[in-house]
Amino acid sequence: MTKDLHDQGDADPLADLNASPLNPLPGAVWLLLIAILGIEAVLWAASAGLIGGPQAIGWRIEAIQRFGFSSAVQNWMLENRAFPGMHLLRYGTFTFIHGTPMHALFGAVLVAALGKALGDAFGAVRFLLLALLTPILGAICFGLAVGEDAQGWLFGAMPMAFALVGGFTWLRWHEAEGDGTRQRRAFAMIGILLAARLGFGLLAETGPGWVAELAAFVIGYGLSAWVLGPGSWQRLRARIRR
Repeated sequence: MTKDLHDQGDADPLADLNASPLNPLPGAVWLLLIAILGIEAVLWAASAGLIGGPQAIGWRIEAIQRFGFSSAVQNWMLENRAFPGMHLLRYGTFTFIHGTPMHALFGAVLVAALGKALGDAFGAVRFLLLALLTPILGAICFGLAVGEDAQGWLFGAMPMAFALVGGFTWLRWHEAEGDGTRQRRAFAMIGILLAARLGFGLLAETGPGWVAELAAFVIGYGLSAWVLGPGSWQRLRARIRR
C-alpha cells in the first residue's frame, strides 16, 4: 500500500495531456450547446437543400426575422406600451439563431470553454441564470442604444459568451483575494476577447452587436458579484443587515 501511495504521489503532472480532448462539461453547458448547435444544424441542412425542399433555403432569414431581436420592435413596444408575446419571445430566442455556421461555432466554442469553469463553480441553476438572463438585459440595452437603426438586429450567442466572460472575470478576481496583480490580470481576458470579436466582426459579422456584448459583460460581472457568484448572495445579505 505504501508503494502504491508513493507511486500516486509521483504521478506525472502532464499525464492529463493523454486524456480525452473532450473534457467533461456540466449538464447545463451541454443543454446550451445542444440548443445552439442543434438549431444551427437544422438551418444549415435547410440551406444546403438536405431537408425541407426548395422553400427551406429561406429558413435562416425567416428564423432571424421571427426569433431575432429587433431594436425597432422594442422601440415600437415602448412607444405603444404594447408587449405582444410573439415579440417578447425574441428576448429569449435571439441568442440561439445565427447568421452563418461560423457564427454559431464561434459562439459555441466560447460557451463551452467558459461554461466548464463557471458551471462547476456556480452550479447549474445560477449558471443558467447568468447565461440566459444576462443576454436579455444586454438586448434591452442594445435596443435602447440603437433605436430605429436599420442595422438594429441582434442574434447569435455572442452576448451569452460575453455574459460568461463577465462571470469568469469576477470569479478570477474574487479568487485573487486582494492580490492586485492577479486581479488586474483577471480583466485581461475581456481585452483578448474584444480583440477576437473585432477580428471576427471584420470577417463575418457587421453592425452594432458589440453594444449588447459589452453590456452583457458588465451585467454578467455585476450579477456574479452581487447575487449569482459563489457566496455573493450571502455577502450581499450581510451588507444589507449591517
